[in-house]
Amino acid sequence: MDYRELLFLRAARETGVLDAVVTDADTVAAVADETGVTERAARIGVETLCDLGFLHRTDDGFEPTNRMLGFLSKTDLRSIGSLPHELDTLDDWIALPETMQTGDRPVPSPDATRNRLGAMAALDEGDVRAAVTAAVHEHPDAATVLDAYGGSGTFSREFARRGYDVTLADTQDVVEVDEPLLEHEPVSLQATDPLDGVEGTYDLVFCANTARTLSPDDNERLLDALYDAVPPGGTVVHVDRLRDHAENPGLLAAEMLARTDGGNAYAEADFGEWFAAAGFERPRVSDVPGTRSQAVAADRPAND
Repeated sequence: MDYRELLFLRAARETGVLDAVVTDADTVAAVADETGVTERAARIGVETLCDLGFLHRTDDGFEPTNRMLGFLSKTDLRSIGSLPHELDTLDDWIALPETMQTGDRPVPSPDATRNRLGAMAALDEGDVRAAVTAAVHEHPDAATVLDAYGGSGTFSREFARRGYDVTLADTQDVVEVDEPLLEHEPVSLQATDPLDGVEGTYDLVFCANTARTLSPDDNERLLDALYDAVPPGGTVVHVDRLRDHAENPGLLAAEMLARTDGGNAYAEADFGEWFAAAGFERPRVSDVPGTRSQAVAADRPAND
């Protein structure tokens, strides 16, 4: 996406123009009246939203198109798409100078969690299948799967489609969003922060794009908690982008500085240390075919 499109959409969101055009305003004059932007800004803003495919011109003014659904409704995660989360991420990048000085990230928008889950629900299906396949290869005999920090359930549904008994564990606010989306899916939900432990044991524990969002201490803490979630011989698999495999590891680290409270870009050696500290053995790394990610796996000792 052209950076100008993202910056324009951010300006439209910040000034209330996006809210106006998806609710009551259906003319340029109404947009200017409701938001307080100048008439020129309202006119050009509406024209630009039409040209970008977010609005459709009508005889009387304009109306939202399907591309505007992510801003129109937050009820169904599948209709949100990735764009609202991209704008949230852009906000974090723009606030990065202040974050670097204070150590505090900006307060997230009220819709930040739903936007993040909407982006996860819109992940490329091929990437999702590849990640799940990579995890399955690490424990071919697994029957039960825990999707730790499973978010919108994108990966959980793929495991379930392949016949696994799947449980998604995530924080209460995430599970509350998930319940309507997953109520007809063969996926059990567990409202708990996996850092604090989970109920039950699972042959395979799967974590997607989680490690880079956590601090080193929290990564070690997570694996320590997950050790009790797998039986002897069970396996934990992280699918993530590793520093020593990334094309631009510095930018990945900078993104985590902007977007997370303690995340970073981590190398194979970091995962090895965390696995060893938690008691896992046989750590190994493989590329996830067709993606930029790697699968990092280790096992609980079979004689434990």
